[in-house]
Amino acid sequence: MASSRSPLPPTEIADRLRARFGDDVVSFEDRFGHAVVTVTTERYREIVRFLRDERDLAFDYFDFLGGVDRRDAGIEVVTHLASTVHNHSVRVKVVADAQEPRVPTISDLYPGANWHEREAWELFGVDFEGHPHLVKLLLPEPFEGHPLRKDFELMTRVAKPWPGEAEGEEAEEE
Repeated sequence: MASSRSPLPPTEIADRLRARFGDDVVSFEDRFGHAVVTVTTERYREIVRFLRDERDLAFDYFDFLGGVDRRDAGIEVVTHLASTVHNHSVRVKVVADAQEPRVPTISDLYPGANWHEREAWELFGVDFEGHPHLVKLLLPEPFEGHPLRKDFELMTRVAKPWPGEAEGEEAEEE
């Protein structure tokens, strides 16, 4: 089925978001013909719902959600949405606190976000508030830490005693 409407230019998407949400749209970029907006954590969920429900926007397709560790600047959660009706897309970014990253869930708005949020929780430590079932997907249950955080200590860089090294009484006899 062909789209009866043409895609909105990225600047028009940003203008509509700013008209509705004002300063909660922190920044906007046109990246190769795609709208990229950074929004406040407090309004993230509401903005995503607006993008989905607004008829002229109609972002009906959840593409992906991922994380980027910006060190002290926080954990950036990146959500990509597309409209199958209008053939346009938007990337929504929200920056969570570096020490205790929290972002509202959108898994009830887009069921496809469920596993993506679980993965971002597991690998970056982002707590998706209101998520129905944050449990590990990739790592074993006893695994500690968040391996995609820049402060995660890689096991290959941890000094470990050599397995054949003498210990205890054996070491004293030498």
